[in-house]
Amino acid sequence: MEMESYSMGNASLGKRLLAIFYDILILFFIVVITYILLQQIIINLELITLEQVQISKDETINIIPTNSITTLILKNLWVLISFFYFGHYWTKHGQTLGMKVWKVKAVTNDYGLMNWGHALKRYVFALLGLGLVWVIIDKDRLALQDKLSNTRLIRVD
Repeated sequence: MEMESYSMGNASLGKRLLAIFYDILILFFIVVITYILLQQIIINLELITLEQVQISKDETINIIPTNSITTLILKNLWVLISFFYFGHYWTKHGQTLGMKVWKVKAVTNDYGLMNWGHALKRYVFALLGLGLVWVIIDKDRLALQDKLSNTRLIRVD
C-alpha cells in the first residue's frame, strides 16, 4: 500500500479556492444533468402531463407545480448533490477531484479520514460562508469550518 506524504502545514487560501472552483464546475454539470433526468422521469411517470407544462410569455418552462414536494427537492438539488459529492470523497478518499488536482486533502485533526458526521459539520459550516476568510487571520491557516468540524485541509506531496 502506498503511503502519502504530508507537507508540514495546512492548505493555503489560494489552493482551497482553486480546488473549490474545480469542484463547482464538476458539480454544475452533475446538477444540470440530474435536473434534466428528474424532469424526464416526472413526465414519463405521468406525474405531470405535457398538457400541464406551461410556457409563459418570457418563454420559461414551468414543468413542476410550485407548491409540490418535488419543487422543494429540485430547488435544493444543488445543496443535496453537493453534500453527497463532498461527503463521499471526504469520507472515502479525503480528496474531491478538485482537491486531488491541487494536492489538498481533508482530514480529521488526527490526520485520519472523516466520517459522515465530520463531513456534515464541515459542509454546513462551509455553506454559512465567510469561513474561508478565517484562513487569512488564523496563524495555522485553518478555516472556520476546519475549527468547527475538527477537520483540516492539508497539503499533500
